[in-house]
Amino acid sequence: MKKILKLTVFLAIVAGLAGGALSFVNGMTDPIIQEQKIASVKENLVKIYTSGEEFKALDVSLSDYDALSAVYEADKGGSPVGYIYETAAQGYGGEVKTLIALDKDGTYKGLQILDCSSETPGIGDQITGESFINSVVGKNIGDSIDTISGATFSSTAVIEGIEQATQHYNENFK
Repeated sequence: MKKILKLTVFLAIVAGLAGGALSFVNGMTDPIIQEQKIASVKENLVKIYTSGEEFKALDVSLSDYDALSAVYEADKGGSPVGYIYETAAQGYGGEVKTLIALDKDGTYKGLQILDCSSETPGIGDQITGESFINSVVGKNIGDSIDTISGATFSSTAVIEGIEQATQHYNENFK
């Protein structure tokens, strides 16, 4: 009985020390990880909205929009010129993550597919192709967007994100 008690106490101490060490390492690396995420987001925002000079994350409610995960404002000369939405909608094999830029002039300014790695190679990943992206960019906000034949689930996921971004934009920024 004493042996079981000793082993239990020993294992509890080892588990506590391991948990404390993991917590310490997490505390030390978390700010670095967050910095890298912010740098990556800024890099993507500059790519998709080239005329923006500054970008800031907006603290807006997205609870009514299940495909929207973040909204950024693009500023030029201190005035907002457009908005960029980060979306994540269900495709065929998993989530399809995108950035969609809406310009204040009433057009889709840019579309970037951030992640479609779980989509079927050669079929679902057609959403990353220039022809699909160019079919969106330059269109008037709210115009219909065609799905890709053979990659319907993947393109529908992108379109769902675009439609929710459009709805949020029309309700909050137009």
